[in-house]
Amino acid sequence: MKHLRLLLLSFFVCLAPSCAKTDAVGSLLDRLDDALANEDLFRSNLVTRMEDMKALPPSFERDRCIAEGYSGWSLDSTVVYLEKNIARGRALQDRNMVAESEIRLAKAYALAGYHAEAGELLSGYSASNIPQAFKTSYFLVRHILAGERMAYSQTDAAWNQHRAERNALRDSVLALLQNGTFEWLKYKREEAENVGQDSLRLDFSNRMVAVSAEDSRDYAEACFYRAYCEPAGSDGRMEWLCRSAIADVRAGTRDYAALMDLSRLLFGKGDVERSFRYAADHCMPDAIAFGGKLRPWQIARFFPEVESAYAKAGRAHERGMQVMIIIVSALLLLLLAVLFALMLRQRALRKAQRSLEESYATLKESDNVKQAYIAQFLGQLSESIDTSRRYKNHVRKYLKMGNARYLADEIDAMPPIEKDIEGFYKVFDRTFLNLYPGFVDKFNALLLPESAITPKGDSLLTPELRVFALIKLGINDSSSIASLLHYSANTIYNYRAKTKNKARGDRDHFEDAVKAIN
Repeated sequence: MKHLRLLLLSFFVCLAPSCAKTDAVGSLLDRLDDALANEDLFRSNLVTRMEDMKALPPSFERDRCIAEGYSGWSLDSTVVYLEKNIARGRALQDRNMVAESEIRLAKAYALAGYHAEAGELLSGYSASNIPQAFKTSYFLVRHILAGERMAYSQTDAAWNQHRAERNALRDSVLALLQNGTFEWLKYKREEAENVGQDSLRLDFSNRMVAVSAEDSRDYAEACFYRAYCEPAGSDGRMEWLCRSAIADVRAGTRDYAALMDLSRLLFGKGDVERSFRYAADHCMPDAIAFGGKLRPWQIARFFPEVESAYAKAGRAHERGMQVMIIIVSALLLLLLAVLFALMLRQRALRKAQRSLEESYATLKESDNVKQAYIAQFLGQLSESIDTSRRYKNHVRKYLKMGNARYLADEIDAMPPIEKDIEGFYKVFDRTFLNLYPGFVDKFNALLLPESAITPKGDSLLTPELRVFALIKLGINDSSSIASLLHYSANTIYNYRAKTKNKARGDRDHFEDAVKAIN
C-alpha cells in the first residue's frame, strides 16, 4: 500500500466531504483526539503501576495482579506472569492455585484469538471436577471461547453449534452471578440480544454504563455495547464509540475495538483523514504491540476499502479534469508554472547535495556533532524544497511578458525528478556509512540470522536500513521519516513493525539498541 497516506489525503481534498456532525459528536471527537495526543502519559501511568508491583516480593497475589494489569496492554506479559503462577502452584501441589491461573490464562488466550490454546487449557477441567471457588470463572471463560469461535466460524453448522454452546453456558453463568453486578448485566444484555428484545438490551446496556467507573475498562466495554443499541451509522452510535475509545485510551488499553469501529464509521461519513489517522497511527500499532492473533488482520482488511474508495474518487476526478482542460485554457499556464517550479526544485536539490559533500570534510568525530550535522542538512534540504514554491510569482511574471516558449524549452530539458531523489539517496547512504561504516553489520547483528538485511546491486542501503539510519540519527517520528525519504507514513510503520518482529532480543527495546550503534 505504497503512498497510501498521500493518496488518502488527496482523496479527502478531492471529495471535499460534507461531514455534518452534531455538537455532541464534534466535542467527543475533540476529546478523543486530545486523549490520543496524550496517550503516552496515560500508558506511562500504567507502566509505573506495573513496575511498582514488580518491586514487591514475588508471590502468587503479586503475579496475579501484574497479569491482570497487563491483560489489556500486552498478551506476552500477561502470559508470562500467569505461567509463573501455574508453575508456582504445581511446585506447591496447590490445585486451586493451578486451576485459577490456568482459567485466567485460557481467558487471555481466548480474547486474543488463540482459541486452540485456550481450549487445550480448559480441556483438563469440567463442571464436576472444577473447584467450587472457580466454577463461575470456568463457565465465564468457556462462554467467552464459545462466542469467539462462533464469531470466526467458517460454516453455518459450526456457527450454530458454537451459538448453542454459548447460550447454554450463558445460562450456567447467570445462575452463578449476583444479580445487578456488571457481569450479570453483561450476560443479561446478551440474552436479550439473542432473542431480539431490543428494549431490554438497551436497558441492560444503560445499567452497565451506570455501574462502571468512568475511564475504566468496564466503562469502555459498557459504552461499546451501548453504541450498538443505536442505529448503524447514526450520530448516537458515534457518540458511544467515542466514549468507549476515550476510556480505552485513558485506561492504557492496547487491545480494543471501539476506535477501529469508529474509524470505519468516520470513513463511511467521508472523514477520511481522521479515519485513516485512527486506524494507521493508533489501531494497527497498538494491535501489533499487544500481540493478539486476529486484531491486526481485522484492521488490515480495512485498508483495501480505503484504496478502492480512493480509486473510484480518482476516476471521477480524472473525468472532471478532462472537462476542465477543455473549458479552462488557463490551466496550461498553471501547468507551466508547476513544471518551472519543479525545475527550480531540482536545482535546489543539486545545490543541497553539493553542500553536503563539501560540508562532510569538516565533520568532527563526535557522534553528537555528526548527528547534528546530518539533521541540519536534512532540514536544509527540506527547506530548499519548500522555498521553490516561492518562485511561482516569478514564473507568472515571465509568462505575462510572453516568455512562455523560453520557459517551455527549459522545462523540456529538465531531467526527471526521480533522478534527484535517487541522487539524494546515494548521497545520504554514502554520507551516513562514512560516519558509521559498520552500521549495516551491527544492525544485522540485532536481527535473527535468517532475517539479515543486505543491500542489493549498487545500493549502499535498503529502504528499511534508511528508515533505521534516520532513527539512529534521532529522528523518531514516522511522519518526519516519511517526508524525508519520500515514502508513505504507512510504509514507514510497516518497515518498523516488520523489522522489530525479526529482532534477536526484546523487540520493545530494538530501536534503543539501533540508536546505541556507534
